[in-house]
Amino acid sequence: YPDRMRYLGTEGRGPEAVAGLHFPGLHPEAARWLTANRLIKAIGLDTASIDYGQSTLFESHRILFDKNIPAFENVANLYKLPPKGFSVIALPMKIKGGSGGPLRIIAILN
Repeated sequence: YPDRMRYLGTEGRGPEAVAGLHFPGLHPEAARWLTANRLIKAIGLDTASIDYGQSTLFESHRILFDKNIPAFENVANLYKLPPKGFSVIALPMKIKGGSGGPLRIIAILN
């Protein structure tokens, strides 16, 4: 990130930096509501994680992944999309044994 402090809330790296992380995420109750009340196939945010910065439990990750709903983090240009009327194609890099990886994501307007 060109400006770690602005994006993450800290210049630190690694586990010792977690206490200084400061960015929004999807609240676990919102994740529960979305999985129970909407037919979502995936979710994407323009922040560094689906969970808030200092999270160590990663509740929103677990709630979504338990329902087989992938989460896309660091998604750029979300503000350019309409509230509805588009499809998303998300092409992840295959990383053997990994739990995530870089993603090429595009939106096609209907």
